Amino acid sequence: MEFRILGPLEVAHEDVPLQVRGSRQRTVLALLLLEAERIVPVDRLIDGVWGKEPPATSRSQIQICISSLRHQLSAAGLITTRPPGYRLRTGEHALDLADFETRVADGRRSAAEGRLRQAAGAFRTALALWRGPALHGIGSRLVRGGVAQLDEQRLALHEECLELELAAGEHQRLVGELAALAAAHPLRERPRALLMTALYRSGRQAEALTEYRRTRETFIEELGIEPGEGLRRLHHAILTGDPRLIQGPAGGPAERATVAPRHAPTRVPRLLPADVADFTGRRAAVAALLESPAGASGEQAAGEPDPERSTEPPTGPTAVPVTVVTGRAGVGKSTLAVHVAHRLAARYPDGQLFASLSGTGGPVGPGDVLGRFLRALGVAEAEIPAGTEERAEMYRDRLAGRRVLVVLDGAGTQQQVAALLPGTAACRVLITSRHRLTGLPAARRVELGPFDRTEALEFLARIAGRRRVEGQQAQAAKLCAACDDLPLALRGAAARLVARPHWTVADLNRRLLERARPLDELSRSGTDVRAAVATAYDSRTPGARRLLRLLAVPQAASFASWAGGPLLRTDPLTSQDLLEELAESYLLEVDIDPVSGAARYRLPGLVRAFARERLAAEETAGAHRAALERYLGALLFLLDEAYRRGGHDRAPESGSGGAGVTRWALPARWVGQILADPGDWYGRERPWLLLAVRQAADAGLLPHARALADAVVAVWGQWRAAPGWGGADGTGDGGAARTSRAGGRAVLVAVAGAGGWAVGPGTAEAGDEIEALIALAGAYRHRGEHGQARALLAAARRAAGNAPPEAVTRLTVALAEQGARPAPPEPARLLLPKVPAVP
Repeated sequence: MEFRILGPLEVAHEDVPLQVRGSRQRTVLALLLLEAERIVPVDRLIDGVWGKEPPATSRSQIQICISSLRHQLSAAGLITTRPPGYRLRTGEHALDLADFETRVADGRRSAAEGRLRQAAGAFRTALALWRGPALHGIGSRLVRGGVAQLDEQRLALHEECLELELAAGEHQRLVGELAALAAAHPLRERPRALLMTALYRSGRQAEALTEYRRTRETFIEELGIEPGEGLRRLHHAILTGDPRLIQGPAGGPAERATVAPRHAPTRVPRLLPADVADFTGRRAAVAALLESPAGASGEQAAGEPDPERSTEPPTGPTAVPVTVVTGRAGVGKSTLAVHVAHRLAARYPDGQLFASLSGTGGPVGPGDVLGRFLRALGVAEAEIPAGTEERAEMYRDRLAGRRVLVVLDGAGTQQQVAALLPGTAACRVLITSRHRLTGLPAARRVELGPFDRTEALEFLARIAGRRRVEGQQAQAAKLCAACDDLPLALRGAAARLVARPHWTVADLNRRLLERARPLDELSRSGTDVRAAVATAYDSRTPGARRLLRLLAVPQAASFASWAGGPLLRTDPLTSQDLLEELAESYLLEVDIDPVSGAARYRLPGLVRAFARERLAAEETAGAHRAALERYLGALLFLLDEAYRRGGHDRAPESGSGGAGVTRWALPARWVGQILADPGDWYGRERPWLLLAVRQAADAGLLPHARALADAVVAVWGQWRAAPGWGGADGTGDGGAARTSRAGGRAVLVAVAGAGGWAVGPGTAEAGDEIEALIALAGAYRHRGEHGQARALLAAARRAAGNAPPEAVTRLTVALAEQGARPAPPEPARLLLPKVPAVP
C-alpha cells in the first residue's frame, strides 16, 4: 500500500489507484497520515472534520469513518485503536512524506561532510516527490494547519538546496530559478539574498543592486520596515566588491564558497511569555521557587572560581537542578512558573527557554521542542540533526558552560522531558505538570493547591472590581466556592462580570446554580475551564475515564475506595488502582481520616460537573441506572453485614417494598477492613447513607429506598450509643427493630431525616417535611399507587400551616397533578406515621 500526501491525497495498491470515498473519510485519513505512527485523539479528528460545532453523534460518526477506511483500504492492522484515539501504522506501507524526510536527512549528512553536490542531489530528489500543494483539495482547518508546516519545510528545503548549488558554483544556471522563487515569495529575504549573490557572481552587479532596491521598496511599502541586517550587509558587500563574495583562483567559485558573509554571534534567547499584571498571592510557593534548589550552581558565589576558567576539577554538585510544580487543571501552575521565571531571569544571563509541551493536538514531541530550542540558541536550520537523540546531544553541548533557565510547561510524562534537560548544573529547569512525575529526579517539588478564600476574593476583586466584590462579600464568597477557588475558573467568572456590568455577583451565582452545565457559564469569556479538565481526562486510561464518569452517579460528596467496584462492575483492588490513577492526575482529591487513617476520595465541584457532562454524553441511561443500583446494592450489603456483626444472624427485615433487592457483595477481606468497627463505620458513612436513601427515592427505586431505610434504622438502633450519632431516644434496640419492620415508615424517616429529624409535629421544619412528602408522593404516583400518593399529599397539606410560600406553591402544584382532592388518610395504610427521630 502506498500513501501520497505531498500533493492531492492518493492511495495505491500495487500501483493501482484506490479511491477513498467520502469527504469525511478523506479528512480523517489525511489527519492520520499527517501524524503517522502517532496516536491521533478522537477529539482532534472531530475538530478536523466538523470544527468547533460538531454534532452530538460525532464520536459514533468518527467510528463509522474509521470502519469505512479499514474496509476500503483492506490492510490488516493499518489503523489501530489506541486510547485516546487511533494510530495509522505504515510499517511495510510506503508514505511519500517519510520518503521525503529520509532523503532530506541523507542530504544533510552529505552537506555536513562537505559533499555539496551529493547533498543538493538528495534534496532535489526529495523535492521531486512533491506533486503540488500538500493534501490539495481537503479543506479541513486542522489539515490545512498541518499542511502549512509541510509547505514551509518544502520551501526551506528548496532554499537550502539552491544555497548548496550556489556554493558549488552553479550560479549562472540558478539565476532564473531564484528569480521565480523570489517573485513567488516577495517577503522572504533568503531567496533575495541568494538571487543577489548569483547575479553578482555571474558578473551582473548592477542587476544585483537593482534587486536590493526593489526588495527595500517592497519591504517599506508592505511592512513599513527596512530589510534585515543580513540583506543590508550583502548589499554593502556588493557595493564595495567584497572579495569574500567570490572565492577561488581567477575569480572562479570554490567548492566550499559561501553565499554571503555570515556572522553568528552567540544568541541569548528570551522566550518567556509575558507575566500577568494581576498575579495574586502564592507567597509560599513563590518563595520556594525563588530559593536556589539544593545542588543548584546557577548563581556563582562571591570568591568562587569561574568554572569556565578554572583548571581545577569541579567539586560542587554536578546534577542539573530540576523543580517540578504540580497541581490540578486550572490551579495556576503555568502562571506561577512564568511569574517566577521572570524574577529569576537576571540570575540566568545566558537566556531563558520556554516550551509548552501540551498542544491542542496532544503532547508535543521532544524532538520538535529541541528543534525550536536549537534555533533559538542560534543553530542554523541546516545544522539541526533530524533525530531526537542527536538534537538532544547538540542541545546539551550548546548549553554547556552557560547559565540558562529552561521552563517546560504542561509536561505529560517523564520521557517527554528527559531529552530536554541540560547536562550541567549551571542551568536550571522549571517543570509544570498535572502529574506528579515521581520517576523524575527533582531537587524540589511544589504541589500547588487552589487559592485560599482570602486570595480568591482578592483575585476576583482585581479583575471584576474591588468595590463590586467588597459590596457583595457573601455572594462573592459563594462564587469563589462555586469556582473551587481555582484561578482559571475565577478568571472566567470575573470576566463574565466585567462583560456584564449590570449583573450582580448574585446574578452570576444564580446562573451557575440553575444551569445544567455550569462549565458553559465559566467558559464563555475565552477561559475554557472545560478544556483544562478535559486535557487531564483525555490523558487517562479508558478504565479511569469511565470510573470518573460513573463517580458522578452517587450524590455523596466523598466515598471510600470500595465504591468504585460496584460502579464499574469490577473488584475493589482494580477500583482502587483506578482511583489512584485519577488522584495522581488531580481529578480526585484524597482526604485521610485522622482516626482510622483510611483514604476517602472526593470529586472537586468543577470536576464533578465535567464528570456529569461526560456521563450524559458517553453512558446510556440504562448504564447510569444500573451503576446506581449496584452502588445502592453495595451499601445494602455493608449495612446487612454491620447489622450481623452486632450479634444478629440475619439481615434486618424489610417491608414488602424492599424485598428482593439485589445486594452487591464485596470480598470478605475488604469487608473485614471496612467493618472492623461497625459503629464507627456507620458514624462516618451516616450522611451518605441517608443521602443514598433520598437519591434512591428520587430515582424511583422505591424498593432500594425502603430496604436502605430499614437497614439504616436497624443499624442505628443497634449502634445508636456510638459517639457523634446524637443522643438515644429511649426506644431501645427492640423498638428500633420494630420501627425498621414498619417498612415504608423508615423511608420517610431517612429521606426527611437527612438533617437529623423525623416527620411529626414539632420535629421538623414544615417546608422540609412538605418537600419530603411531595417527593415520595410523586414516586408512588409514578408506580400507580395513587392511594398511597393521596395519603402522603394529605399529610403534606396538614403540615402546610406554617410552611414558607414556596413549599405551599409546590404542594398546590402537586395536588393539581394528582387530579383530585385528597381523601382523608387511613392510619393503617399511611406509610409515614410519626416515628422516633433518626440522626
